[in-house]
Amino acid sequence: MIKKMKFAFAPFLLLLILGACSDNEEAAAPAEEATAETAPAESSLELPAQEDVVVIVDGEEILGNVYNSVARQLETTLASQGHAASEDTGEMVKEQALSVLVGNKVILNDAEEKGYEADEETVKERLEDLKGQFESEEAMNEALEQTGFTLDDMEVQLREQLVYEQYVAEEIKPVEVTDEEVQEAYDGFVETSEEEVPALEEMEPNIRQSLEEENTQDAVFTRIEELKESAEVEVKI
Repeated sequence: MIKKMKFAFAPFLLLLILGACSDNEEAAAPAEEATAETAPAESSLELPAQEDVVVIVDGEEILGNVYNSVARQLETTLASQGHAASEDTGEMVKEQALSVLVGNKVILNDAEEKGYEADEETVKERLEDLKGQFESEEAMNEALEQTGFTLDDMEVQLREQLVYEQYVAEEIKPVEVTDEEVQEAYDGFVETSEEEVPALEEMEPNIRQSLEEENTQDAVFTRIEELKESAEVEVKI
């Protein structure tokens, strides 16, 4: 489970931040509903101030507001999996949150070196989508302020998200999913399901897609580990 958490959250830093905003507005978009859940009743996290530097990657500072958004979501995910708030859970969340932040940064730095850039029209479209999630500009600004972000910060995150997506699509070459793996996953689902399971032919597209996503995540995680070998990382918390 821990290995999966290291890479599964890396592409979704932006959504975690946006989810925190929309939680305050109680108006999450469908994409955020997949990542934004109710926070656990108790928290074991020791969160830095929003403006504190939590980690420096190749000379670039990452602040507490970003760390806190990721850490809260990781804690919520662990809580949904039955992990009660504790000192051990807090340390686990801290380790994983830092891993997410560093992983994002080394990927983005490599993407910049390779010349990847965000399409500005797409950035504008996504920014308008963000604004549309709130009843008014004032409500949006209030929600952003509570998370320590500004609209300019969101635009930066949107741009980085697009670059990240391009990089993964072009640079990451996951292992192909075999028919045998699809069959094995289906058989496992049949064995564990308490309800009647549809035929393999019906479930095959979803199973294959899920396995492809897992392979992509594995490949992203491998690339991150390779890039971290030559990166300068200084943890400040």
